[in-house]
Amino acid sequence: MAQRDQATWVRYVLVPGYTDRSDEVDAFIATVSALPNVERVEILPLHTLGVAKYEQLGMEYPLAATPAVTAELVRSVRARMAAGGLPVS
Repeated sequence: MAQRDQATWVRYVLVPGYTDRSDEVDAFIATVSALPNVERVEILPLHTLGVAKYEQLGMEYPLAATPAVTAELVRSVRARMAAGGLPVS
C-alpha cells in the first residue's frame, strides 16, 4: 500500500499482557511511522463477544485468563502512539 501511496488505516488489537507492553507498542509505532500513507490508527480493545461461541463448540477460550481492557489502558496506549507521531483516533 505504501508503494501505491494509497491511504491506509491501521488497527491495533490491544490485549492486556500481550500487546500492551511498552516494547510491543514501541515496535508498532516504529513500524507504522515509517509508512508515509497511514491516515489513521485505530485501537481495538480485546472484547469477549466470542466467548459464547467457544462454549457452544465445547472449546476452551484461549484468552479466558486475560484481564479486561480498562479505559485507562486504552488512554495510555493512545497517548503513547500519539506522542510517537501516529494519527490515532
